[in-house]
Amino acid sequence: MKQTKLSAAIKATLLGTSMALAPAAFAVDKELLDILKANGAITEDQYTELSMSNMMNKQSKPSDAMLKKMAWAGKIKVKGDLRVRNENRSSSNGVSTKGRQRYRARIGVYADVTDNVKAGIRISSGKNDTATSTNETMDDYFEKDDVGIDLAYINWTALSGLELMGGKFKQPWQQVSGGMVWDGDLNPEGVAARYTTQLGGAKVITSAGVFSLDDNGSSSSEDETINFAQLATQFKVAGAKSKFGVSVFDFSEGDNNPLATAKGNDATQFQLIELFGETSVDLGLPVKLYGHYVKNNDADGVNSGEDTAWLLGVGTKMGKWKASYDYREVELNSVFAAFNDSDFADGYTDSEGSRWKLSYEINKNFSVGTTYLDTEMGTLTSKGEGDVDTWQIDLKAKF
Repeated sequence: MKQTKLSAAIKATLLGTSMALAPAAFAVDKELLDILKANGAITEDQYTELSMSNMMNKQSKPSDAMLKKMAWAGKIKVKGDLRVRNENRSSSNGVSTKGRQRYRARIGVYADVTDNVKAGIRISSGKNDTATSTNETMDDYFEKDDVGIDLAYINWTALSGLELMGGKFKQPWQQVSGGMVWDGDLNPEGVAARYTTQLGGAKVITSAGVFSLDDNGSSSSEDETINFAQLATQFKVAGAKSKFGVSVFDFSEGDNNPLATAKGNDATQFQLIELFGETSVDLGLPVKLYGHYVKNNDADGVNSGEDTAWLLGVGTKMGKWKASYDYREVELNSVFAAFNDSDFADGYTDSEGSRWKLSYEINKNFSVGTTYLDTEMGTLTSKGEGDVDTWQIDLKAKF
């Protein structure tokens, strides 16, 4: 199997010390020697000596102990990404009118602990008092910036197709683009299970879990939680790839989070029922159509009737270009405002409008993109009626 640059680098790190002490002990491939020399792990003379030894002794192999170390190192992956953003926002009702430069930095270590157990830890930039953003604004006279634990989880495949996960992990449910219920940067905390199986020609994915919002006392019955369950399916018919699903997110009592109230909600109860679907077809260009509908069955208070949200969107890819458009309407108490898309209308509910996205892949790990959000807020929030327009330009690098 062709080795990746990352696996070669890991092997090189482990082999460097032993080769420096015993440079002719065994033959190694030229790629490893080149990495070691470039990283300063071996000198020019050692590089030449090892190259000669390698040519003279092609049949030599690393020891069993070294092979075991190499196998262990191959189970560790280090991945990260960096996004630099210029953002401009204007509004007619005093909502976050600003121009700012921001960055998002994330780096994680992921391990195959055993054949059926995975674990991961990721740290990220951004203020630690918000669940929906890992952005750091460049406005503090070069002070050191905050970092926090973004992921910390164990994923155990207890049976074939059955995953059990705990800690702080990526959203375990299926969904479509838009972030209408859950912002893309939000990672829930708690426990969840996901079961994937084939049924006829379709893949069926069921998931369920309990997430902890707040620990209010010694009794677990007093804790604020979210219980969720989802049934989703993916299948292909007549060349079209499709995905459909239904979910329930049931918030415990006492979940009128002040962050959600500040962003529009005036309900104290939330039981979100969502339906979503997505179909990808080839019409000369690949076209993806998607939709999302949400209803808060438990909306209460003066605006209990403001309990639904919907989104319709379309996307395509043209070589290295990607483009998408969606339109949504989010009523005041249809979603939990502390957790939905924090960019759309600055995260406020009682909003509607369009999102336009365009990106270009400069190469596999580096891209440039832009997003424009043309939104309107209604009269029910504390900010009142007005337009909120946001334009973002992003540079993204993955490593």
